[in-house]
Amino acid sequence: MQLSVALVATTLALGAQALIGALMPGVAPFVLLFPAMLGAALAAGWEAGAVTLVGGGLLTRWMLTRSGTPLIADETAAAVSFGLYVAAGGTVVALAEAYRTAATTLARERRALTHANARLDLATRAAGVGVWDWDLRTNAMVCSEQTKAILGLPAGAPVSRGQIVSATHRADRETTWAQVQRALDPALRDLSPYEYRIVRRDDGRTWWVWAIGEPVFETVDGETTAVRYVGTIQDITDRKLAEDAVRASEQRLRLALEAGRMAVWRLEIGVGLIPTPELNRLLGFAPEARPSMEEILAGYLPGEQERVRGVIEQALARGDRFFEVEYRHRRQDGEVLWLLNRSELVLDAEGRPVSALGVVMDITERKADEERLRLLAREVDHRANNLMAVVQGTVSLSNAETPAALKAVIVGRISALARAHQLLSEARWDGADLRRLVEEELLAFSLGDAARVTIRGDDLALPPAAAQSLAMALHELATNAAKYGALSRPEGRVEVAWRGGRGEPLVLTWTETGGPKVTPPRRRGLGTAILRRALSGSLGGSSRVDWRPEGLACELTLPMTETTQDLVN
Repeated sequence: MQLSVALVATTLALGAQALIGALMPGVAPFVLLFPAMLGAALAAGWEAGAVTLVGGGLLTRWMLTRSGTPLIADETAAAVSFGLYVAAGGTVVALAEAYRTAATTLARERRALTHANARLDLATRAAGVGVWDWDLRTNAMVCSEQTKAILGLPAGAPVSRGQIVSATHRADRETTWAQVQRALDPALRDLSPYEYRIVRRDDGRTWWVWAIGEPVFETVDGETTAVRYVGTIQDITDRKLAEDAVRASEQRLRLALEAGRMAVWRLEIGVGLIPTPELNRLLGFAPEARPSMEEILAGYLPGEQERVRGVIEQALARGDRFFEVEYRHRRQDGEVLWLLNRSELVLDAEGRPVSALGVVMDITERKADEERLRLLAREVDHRANNLMAVVQGTVSLSNAETPAALKAVIVGRISALARAHQLLSEARWDGADLRRLVEEELLAFSLGDAARVTIRGDDLALPPAAAQSLAMALHELATNAAKYGALSRPEGRVEVAWRGGRGEPLVLTWTETGGPKVTPPRRRGLGTAILRRALSGSLGGSSRVDWRPEGLACELTLPMTETTQDLVN
């Protein structure tokens, strides 16, 4: 190709030279060869230029010699002239080659830059990253199309510094500008990334962005200043929303764990226990503590480690990765907890545990409730047996002249037991209120006049057995008073008072006034027998009846010592 270009350039130059020589004799014959050399060298390289230089010169000399027109008569001058021609032509060819090489290199670099920019633009658009360049000397901003898309600015339009500032959320402008100042400070050159909110210009929505910039510094007259600030910006709204969702989920999980008094734990073979703040709080460690497995195992009560280990071994023997076990554990403050551990084992290819993940729950209250239910069931059985014995005794001791009268007696006495039982049930069998017990038994016999009955004494809770016994005794006294004593007349009065209790003997006095004249009975009646039987026996109580003429007086005594409490409960 170089030879073809050289022949074309030489032919054109010689043809033009012949034409000009014919029209204007005497014109220097070599002049048109220099443009030919230049054109050939630019078009096809220095080789074509060199061929044009040599070939054009030789052909020009041959043509002059043939025509009999010497170029220069002096042979020496002719030789020097030809040499100068070669030197000048070589310079033209060399300069043309240099220009051609520079132009080719520049064009190649421009193509490479164009391709690089295209790849960068493709990569930034694919990654959602925008590029920006801030000229601090002119305050001019150059932003990529992706940057404009993130900020909600018009595509293809120039961007000003003011638009960038106005897009920044007002609440984040101060902190964002402070980070920019740290980056532009030559003494700091802080390249830390920063996250902030923007308000998009097109739809007004608030987005989160992540930006990082690097300044370009120049030193002028010994002073270093930033002249450019170049960086990237990226939309991280989805990530922020995901982080918020994770935090909300973690918060709900923490609340659920705290409400359920539960904790999550993880164990890696060779690494040890990986604690959590919830587990630390449950076991009595500081939330940020990292207790060792030995410290945690030290809290197991005697025999519990072996029992837990046995449960795990049984699960592995069944080929089961899950196990559940309840055990007792002593917290760091000494409190003993019942814990429920539900866990999953992670096994290797040979079936050996390599890690475990589980949740542990404080079931101390549940265990206490279960124990109370067991005690209550035993207590109900005990109370039922006692009540049936009392009813049986009451029926066996009851008699009357007619079946109707016997029925009334039995119903009255059983009703007294029922009222005592109701009071105990309302108090969950923790004790019956003595004042309410007296009111329930007496007000029914007062004929609607509460002033006929006076009740005095401190508030006192009676154990169940004592409440049933006193209910029977009070019923017998009230029935006797309604039939034969003070309550048989409108003007009659009854006073019930008590003292003691709470570790001391309880002394209850029954005093009647305003009724018929009282005479001592000739024989011991059934009511007196029931009074004595109700308070004696395991309760260790006693009764004393004074048949005063002005009205019956009775004193009921019931020991309320620790031993008696145990007996009656």
